[in-house]
Amino acid sequence: MVLIRFHGILREESNVKEVEVGDGYINEILNALPEGVKGVINKYSRYLLILVNGKRVYSTDKLLVSNGDVVDLTLPAGGG
Repeated sequence: MVLIRFHGILREESNVKEVEVGDGYINEILNALPEGVKGVINKYSRYLLILVNGKRVYSTDKLLVSNGDVVDLTLPAGGG
């Protein structure tokens, strides 16, 4: 199973901390999430950061994730 973890405002608005899903391409996995979670992801898609096993991902349609992988979804933090 692939573990998807939600951080920050994504976690707060979706009320989901993490989800286990099957193997596949990241874009397919994200599209298969429940509607409430997809809505939050779509709301912030312009700013979404995706990390697979701690490494930033830029193309979701070409990366296959499989058993044991961890996908983190977060937004950049700013301050001043």
